[in-house]
Amino acid sequence: MSKSTDERALLLQISRLYYEQNQTQEQIADALKLSRPKIARLLQRARELGIVQITIRDPFASDHALERELIDAFGLRAAIVVPASPTEGERVVSRRLGQAAARHLTQTIKGGDIVGIGWGRTLHQVVNSLTPAPLKTPPHVLPLVGGLGQVAPSFQVNELAQQLATAYGGTWECLYAPAVLESQTALAALTAQSDVRRVVEQWKKINVALVGVGNLDVHSEVQMLFVGYLRPRDQKRLLDAGAVGDLCMRFFDWNGRACPPAVPAILGIELRQIKAIERVIAVAGGANKIDALEGALRGGYIKTLVTDAIAARGIIERAARNEKRDVKTRTRRQSARGTRR
Repeated sequence: MSKSTDERALLLQISRLYYEQNQTQEQIADALKLSRPKIARLLQRARELGIVQITIRDPFASDHALERELIDAFGLRAAIVVPASPTEGERVVSRRLGQAAARHLTQTIKGGDIVGIGWGRTLHQVVNSLTPAPLKTPPHVLPLVGGLGQVAPSFQVNELAQQLATAYGGTWECLYAPAVLESQTALAALTAQSDVRRVVEQWKKINVALVGVGNLDVHSEVQMLFVGYLRPRDQKRLLDAGAVGDLCMRFFDWNGRACPPAVPAILGIELRQIKAIERVIAVAGGANKIDALEGALRGGYIKTLVTDAIAARGIIERAARNEKRDVKTRTRRQSARGTRR
């Protein structure tokens, strides 16, 4: 191996340790038996040779053209599109979405609002990005779905509700009940309990909802979320029904129509109730959410969308193709009716 090749291999190794594994220059120096100044010079050399390329993205930037297209295509109240590129990791984009949604919520929430919140990794980023801004008239926050037991913090809806309410000096209620139940009988018995019934009855009073949008990928996200709950036959039933995504565990197809329940009974707000809420803020992004987002938009469930540029372009392109297809279908039908006459 040539000296030049050896140097590039060393530069690559040091760059990965520093930029990908977050090791300090001192840690790298100790591991490679080099001085810290030497490591600093090698990192600079890696940038000069293009081995390391640093891109700075403004977390407050948005794509106004894409936002306008989304608003016009789906009749939204508002759209926020943050920058994204295929080389960026999911966590980076999720954090950026959370920050954008947190800013929007702070700008639009009003004293006395009754706010419902769902669950998900991106909503977890939203509440963690909130800066305390107490309102004179406190908002009231409610969970929109029950819990799933031992799952990640991003799916602990009661904690998300508490964090959201605390940021605005508001009040909140917890829903100490499982989201997934074994039967409709069990659901009826649970909702008959006063503390659960009190939360469920207030869903009809919600005027702001903050929700994530799940995608139907039975090999990763859904499988991980519903481990122990969603059986293979339930997954197949959803796929056969054309399900593309969910809001608070309520699945819908590409046209936004409700699909059969994935499990025998769910304690969570229904799609028709979400659709009736005045301001529904959906936060989701990534290429794998395009189908789910399009279905939720076509169903009219979303009033404000916070997403990234990749998902926004995909949704708009898909909507344009579907519109052309619908026009051709209508033309054929009109032609057929004319022929029959």
